[in-house]
Amino acid sequence: MPQVFSPGEAETRPLDPTAIVYTTAQKVADLLDIGPQEAVLMSKDADSDAIYITGADYRNIGFSVGDKIRVYSDADPLGEEDLSITAIGKGASSKAGSVKLTFSGTTLTATDYEVADNGYVQNQASFTNGRTRGLTKDKVDAIIRRMQDKIDNMTHNSWRPNLVTAEYINFDTYKPYRRRYYTDYVGTTPLLYRNVQQILRLELWQGDDYREIGAAEGRIVIPDSVNSLSGSIVLCPGNSTASTVTLTMGTASNQWRADFDKITTAQNLADLINKEDRVGKAGVDFSPAFTLEGSTANVAVNNEFLATANADLGSGIVKITSMRPIKGGETCTIASTNSNLTIDAAISNTAVVNNATTSVLTVNTVDGDGNVTTKNTTSDFVDSGVLSVGDTVIRYTGKTSNVLDANGNVTSHGTFTGCSSVVGSSVDDLNGLTITQHKMDVDLQGSTGDGGRLRDFWLDPEMGIIYFNNSYPFFEWNAVKASYIYGERYLEKAIEDMCTKMVAIDLLMSDDRSVLIPEGTQNVDLASKIQMYKMDIENTIPRYKEVVSFL
Repeated sequence: MPQVFSPGEAETRPLDPTAIVYTTAQKVADLLDIGPQEAVLMSKDADSDAIYITGADYRNIGFSVGDKIRVYSDADPLGEEDLSITAIGKGASSKAGSVKLTFSGTTLTATDYEVADNGYVQNQASFTNGRTRGLTKDKVDAIIRRMQDKIDNMTHNSWRPNLVTAEYINFDTYKPYRRRYYTDYVGTTPLLYRNVQQILRLELWQGDDYREIGAAEGRIVIPDSVNSLSGSIVLCPGNSTASTVTLTMGTASNQWRADFDKITTAQNLADLINKEDRVGKAGVDFSPAFTLEGSTANVAVNNEFLATANADLGSGIVKITSMRPIKGGETCTIASTNSNLTIDAAISNTAVVNNATTSVLTVNTVDGDGNVTTKNTTSDFVDSGVLSVGDTVIRYTGKTSNVLDANGNVTSHGTFTGCSSVVGSSVDDLNGLTITQHKMDVDLQGSTGDGGRLRDFWLDPEMGIIYFNNSYPFFEWNAVKASYIYGERYLEKAIEDMCTKMVAIDLLMSDDRSVLIPEGTQNVDLASKIQMYKMDIENTIPRYKEVVSFL
């Protein structure tokens, strides 16, 4: 029996379904007055950036990367707090047989934390993944995820980013007043959800295809026969280091498969780019690795690009768009190492390499007769990206322009600098070859070519209404296709409190977990706590329910 395949578009869901947003396990523990577990003795002399504990204490208490720990000793009774565990491994040499907890936050005076000083370490988290208490942090986090979905369903709203990948909408030209000051737009499209954080795609029906005006796009066309297909797809977001991600064929979770036909192959490639959990795809990080503000995790391909397979594009076609707004994505480049994997809907530029070193390509432009022209060869190429020739892909981090003398003759040709090989041959093997760059493109046709009032289109994010000016679709049903992220930008404390209490109720109603929870000095029994929490939730939630009325 074949696997159930996606219709080409992913379902509407949280942008990161596994993210803990509305509350935390520690906030639940604080509400229930569950304190941290007891401190344990260090098993070996400490290092300036690491402490050592026994394997039994590690398993019983529970320590994970990211946990905050407190350390103190007889020689340093005040100790240090809020040290963040960055790595967990085995002790080496004289410290073998112990678990090494490497931390950041400060450095210790190692001589104050020797075994003779009775050094202690305490996990500051109330819920850990140890086995002493039975109730682990992973279990509490799983309950939080359930309650987040429950709150979203109850309120018909969301306080976390949600992804809509394909919303088909009619184009409306209705205007309430035929006055001059109401005519700065052609028509509008109201989205299904409001509180729009970002438009990822905005496709306008043109009678035979959807024209993309909301993001820069490129399309991979899969050949009819995939039995002998090979090669890789390389994507570059256009950052200063020209980081790339190589999507190779194979059977691993970080690869895409071409086992059956072009339709299922296109879907599998799109699933990999989107890190589709439905088929167990893993994220593929960019190299050189980079992070974004407010995060310590490396950026993966699913953080920068969105893919759609087949759907209304046609069989065997994968549409890839940048998640950077509108023309911001035109710095993205795409390459293929197999001529059978063709690239469409992108702007292609070529140049001839007249000198190649280990890190620099000097290029020129030739006319139809093969003569070198005075054209600024590198002007049509992005500042940093990828170049391809045959089965070779090269990345570069900078470029220079042609230099002309007083008579307009070229004295030195443009160059691509900081070059290195991504796939295939080395840089200095490209001498005399024609290199190609496929640059993602936004198909804007208005006078200004961008988003904003009096430009091609603009968005009212609060109401979720798109206003069209210079670019607009045909006057047909489902003429607009939108992909966007919506959700409240600010998590109100009332929502946090409500989610915390809902998780607490779930814990209190479990006999095996209630033994951890004190009943308080006023002898408020657990049943009464449950009732009080439920009443508080019932009084709070009506304020946050979204109601749609039709006039």
